[in-house]
Amino acid sequence: MKNLIRYKDIIFYRILAGLKSEARKNYLGYYWFILEPLLSTGVLYFAMSHLTGQRGAGPIFDILVGMLAWQWFEGSVMQSAGSITQKYHVHIQVPLPKYLFPLVDVGTTTIRFACAFPLVVGAAFIIGKSPSLALVWLPLVLALQLAFIIGLSLVVSIGVTLMPDLRVLLQSIFRLLFFVSGIFFTAERVPPHLLPWYHANPLTVFIESYRAIILKGTAPDFSLLASVLPITVIIFIGGCLVQRHFDQRLLKLTNA
Repeated sequence: MKNLIRYKDIIFYRILAGLKSEARKNYLGYYWFILEPLLSTGVLYFAMSHLTGQRGAGPIFDILVGMLAWQWFEGSVMQSAGSITQKYHVHIQVPLPKYLFPLVDVGTTTIRFACAFPLVVGAAFIIGKSPSLALVWLPLVLALQLAFIIGLSLVVSIGVTLMPDLRVLLQSIFRLLFFVSGIFFTAERVPPHLLPWYHANPLTVFIESYRAIILKGTAPDFSLLASVLPITVIIFIGGCLVQRHFDQRLLKLTNA
């Protein structure tokens, strides 16, 4: 924590630089932070509405909430996967802690998520979803997912640096997770005998919790959140320990 506080300015300014760099690459700049999940939702809604016959604002918001949670997760972890390798020249010149670089990528993706998520919440209320006291649980779910993302990103950034082929495997795993994480369908469409396996995926629990709070106005399923909590704590602490173990020896291992 002392090191994190010491380097907080570097993290902050690197996040800002990353956001500006992404915005400069596109003609619409920062508007893409909002348009990207909307376009992805539109494509999925078009496909699923023709396959299932479900149409209207309800399915659109179900997909949009799932897509935002997914893009926050996937974008953070996949960008973090190459964060240390891409800044290899920096590590040689300046002995900075390796965890700074995945944290910057997580921070950049989190701000992009934070630009779009409140707009979705506000739009849901405009179309008739009344705000409820269940919103007090929203920061808890957001904090849990953020801790899960940070822990996994810390592990993945070290793993890909040591084994570059791991990134290809991650892309295949994420492709599978996209279809089984409830992004474009809800738990009601899952056969009862598969629900335990479905809820074993922390991302499905986060997505269902967001939908319950924002779209249904009810508290999330605390039994599901309780099952995700130890997984999140283990991954978060594990990520910190992995970074601590390899921080000083990573350059030697990769040079070898």
